[in-house]
Amino acid sequence: MMKFKHFLPILLATLSVMAMSADKDAEQLLKKVQKAYQQLDQVCADFSQTFFWKLTNERQTTVGTVCAKGGDKFRIETPEQLIVTDGEVLWTLNKMNNQVIIDFAENANSDNPFIKDFMDKYVREYEAQMVADQSDETSHCLLLTSKSGEQFVPQLWLWINKRSDLIDKIVQVDVNENTTEFKMSNLDTKVTLSNSEFSYKAPDDAETIDMR
Repeated sequence: MMKFKHFLPILLATLSVMAMSADKDAEQLLKKVQKAYQQLDQVCADFSQTFFWKLTNERQTTVGTVCAKGGDKFRIETPEQLIVTDGEVLWTLNKMNNQVIIDFAENANSDNPFIKDFMDKYVREYEAQMVADQSDETSHCLLLTSKSGEQFVPQLWLWINKRSDLIDKIVQVDVNENTTEFKMSNLDTKVTLSNSEFSYKAPDDAETIDMR
């Protein structure tokens, strides 16, 4: 079996060669995906995120769940960490050392796939190209290339579910040639979430650091 570190660069290179010139179909699909995310109200999903560091030849995978409501509230949980925001305050719990960091929600990671401006940067800062990926008949594949060439991630690939117009997978390669793969599964857009799920009270025995 071909190892991940050898297979992924070959896959990305193949997809790049197969990519067509940027066209209206690709741009329209990207805007269609943006609209689908803007219309989401309440949603939960499982995810896996895999990092591959080229310099050290190491790979690390994290799995967890993510829920979002109203475009600015979200809750991300992994075995090591819990990140919660009500749209104003951001709580980050490190489960390993029982430490809670409190900050403003505006400092939340914009790579969360369910916050309201998630797709904005792709539409604004990248050019889209349709890519033929015969290994996946359930998704469209888009190659996004930085318009300025100055992005930390100059290229990334989006696999977009043909039924939901939401992203199933993201693969990005940064300027240091490190690779990040993000996969979504078990997407539930009919879930009912209470506002209490997007606030957090640190345990009495936790170390609390307030950055506000």
